[in-house]
Formats: sequence, structure tokens, C-alpha cells
Amino acid sequence: MIDRTAIDIPTRTIVRVLVLVIVAFAAVKVVSAVSHVLTWIAVSLFLAVALEPVVRVAERWMSRAWAVLAVFTGLLVLVALFLAVLIIPIATQVDDLRDAAPGYLQKLERNQTIRDLNQRYQLVAKAQDAAKQAPAKVFGAAGRFVSGVVATITVLFLTLFLLFELPALSQAVLSTLPEDRAERVRRVAADVNRSVGGYVLGNLAISVVAGTVIGLSLWILGVPYAAALAVLMGVFDLVPLVGATVGALAAIGVAFATQGVTAGIVMIVVNVVYQQFENHILQPLVYRRTVQLSAFLVLIAVLLGGELMGVLGALVAIPVAGSIQLIVRELRQEARVAEPEAT
Repeated sequence: MIDRTAIDIPTRTIVRVLVLVIVAFAAVKVVSAVSHVLTWIAVSLFLAVALEPVVRVAERWMSRAWAVLAVFTGLLVLVALFLAVLIIPIATQVDDLRDAAPGYLQKLERNQTIRDLNQRYQLVAKAQDAAKQAPAKVFGAAGRFVSGVVATITVLFLTLFLLFELPALSQAVLSTLPEDRAERVRRVAADVNRSVGGYVLGNLAISVVAGTVIGLSLWILGVPYAAALAVLMGVFDLVPLVGATVGALAAIGVAFATQGVTAGIVMIVVNVVYQQFENHILQPLVYRRTVQLSAFLVLIAVLLGGELMGVLGALVAIPVAGSIQLIVRELRQEARVAEPEAT
């Protein structure tokens, strides 16, 4: 006969497990519902930490409040210049394309190949169907654009408030810790702040150099919209590993399309030479003096960040990984110091 042992689980334990499951499920739902707000806060905190070294430099000549306002105003000016340089040429190009569209259509109608393709695949009918759906797509794109503007404004002002409150928040957190641990946390926080700020400023400087090189090359070759393409190159160059390639392809494509094969080949050479200079001189200089990450860890960080948060994740992955490395290094050093004391 088989002995059966009954397991008596107290009702209180069952209730606790059920409550924990319900709380965990509710927490997941809440985080999912406010994920975009949490993303805004995370980006604002990252920007505030990155701008903190600049604010501290400005504090040498003015109070904290005026230093924050000066740095924030400079940030707004940079954003405005970026929008003006990039959006105005694009809007002008769209107007030019709209004005030239009738002439393009007449050329296509006289082309025998296009007429044959239209008879075989009903291109005109499909284009008309697409045109009917265009208003809905335009309104959808307009909605996304408005949402992006709202998100950008929100992030900027969250960054402003964080810059004002960052010293007070840091002091509030440190006041809850014992004195010896608070000193360690303060030292690690200073290292992280210096690492993130140095990386962001260094990466911005590299992007300015990339945009300047591409913009001047396009201007010398007579490629239209050189300023817009230069800004585009600078923005894409902020994304580690692949951003510069994407920006370069845009500049090379426009050079081929507008100025011919020679200009396109020249832009290929310029981009190859510059990428070698950036990859082997500029980026190692920035990484070695700021985040101190190997090329392998940089690749892993960018891949993980891009998978989790897209382009935004790829942008912040390297300084976040560098910060984690600093924290782990401090914890290991603390553990090594504690071992002899324990023995």
C-alpha cells in the first residue's frame, strides 16, 4: 500500500501568493501603460546628466539657476538651428518636386516602356488607388509628427527641471545612506557623470566634424541641399557603428543623382577616407577617455540597446554600459577591500 503524505499549506500563504501574483500583474500593466512616459523621464535624466558638466563650467561665472538657463537656452538654439537647416530645404525640395511633377508625368506618358508596363500591370489604376488612400496616410503621419513634437517639448522641459533639481535630488539620496557608503556613491556618481558627459560631448563633436566634412565636400562638388545633407549626416553619425554609413549613403546617392558619376565616386572616396579617420582616431580617443569600453562591449551594448529601444536605445547604450562598468568596478574593489578585513 502506498503511503500518501498530505501537504498542509496555510491559507495565509495561499493568500500571500495570490496577492503577489495580482500585484506583479498589475505592475506590469501599469508599466506597459506608462512606458512612453518612463521613456521620456529616462531620456530627460540622461540629458540632464550629460549637460551637468557644462552647467558646472558655467557656474564659475554665474549662479546655478542662471547657469542652467544659459545651458538650456543653448540647447534650444541648437535644436532650432537643426530644424531650420534640415526642414526648410526639405520643404523647398517638396515644393520643387510638386511644381515639376506635371513635366515628369508628361515625359512618362511619352515613354513606350512605361505605356507597356501600364497596360500589363495597371500602374495608373494602382496609383489612383494609392492616391485615394493618401489623405488617411497623410493625417496619420501628421498625427505622429505632432506626437513627436509634444514628446520633444516634454523631454526638453523635463530636462530643464531635472537640471534645476539634480543637486537637491542627489543630496536627498545620499542623506539616506551611511556616511562611508554615501562617500562611495558620491564618488561613483561623479565618475558616471564625468563619463556620460564626456561621451556625449565627444560624440557631438565627432558628429559636427562628420557633418562639416560631408557638407563641405558636397558644396565643393555643387551638390544641391548640401547643408541639409550635412545635418543629416551629423545626426546619423550620432548612432554608433551604423549611423555614419546610413548618412553617407544618403549623401552619395544625392551626389550620383544630381551631379553624375564623377561626383558620386568622389563622395565615396571622401566617405571611406573620413570613416577610417573617425573609426581609428576620433572614436577611440573619445571612448578611451570617457566610457573605457572595448570594441566588443560597444557592439554588444549597441545591439542590446537597439533591440530594446530602437535608435534611442542605440544612442544611450554606450554611456549606460560605461556607467554599469564603473559601478561594477567599484563594487569589486569594495569586495576586495572587505576580504582581508573579514579574515
